[in-house]
Amino acid sequence: IMKLKLPNPGLEDRILSHDELEHLEVEEAGDRPKWDNKAQYMLTCVGFCVGLGNVWRFPYLCQSHGGGECLFGFLRE
Repeated sequence: IMKLKLPNPGLEDRILSHDELEHLEVEEAGDRPKWDNKAQYMLTCVGFCVGLGNVWRFPYLCQSHGGGECLFGFLRE
């Protein structure tokens, strides 16, 4: 195993080894919440991309430009 020589004295003692990092990751991963399925993850990503402002504004713009009848007819069916 090759060791890096760092310019800061004492820094090598504070850097964790690969095995210590893996052990730490396993310990902390148990406390993190996880997605139930892939669909939940994808819907969350789409929700962050689209945003609530676009969801509010789209029906308003349709109605203000004369497309309200079409939009409400589509939603009613």
